[in-house]
Amino acid sequence: MVLIDLAVIALVVVLLVVGVQEYRDRSTRQWAAAEATARWEDAHEAVEGRTRVVVRKVARLPTGETRVLGESVVDEIPDDAADWHERFAAARQVAYDRALDLNGPPFLT
Repeated sequence: MVLIDLAVIALVVVLLVVGVQEYRDRSTRQWAAAEATARWEDAHEAVEGRTRVVVRKVARLPTGETRVLGESVVDEIPDDAADWHERFAAARQVAYDRALDLNGPPFLT
């Protein structure tokens, strides 16, 4: 009877280990696929009294989880800059255009 109990416990442990490993492998495969199809996008954020306008390469899972794979800063504008709106609008346009270019097909040579 004790042998049967030990066998059942061992089987449950083995199944649990296999299940955890499969879950990790699935997550790794999902991220690999997301990174292979990552896209560049424009973004902005407030950082220490400045507005950073950037272009980021972002991988997304179907769950909505994201990873930033690369980033290029277009401009950093002090929040109290007199020309903040003009600089922000210009930087956003540059970031948007750059994202379009980076996501587009490569030029034929």
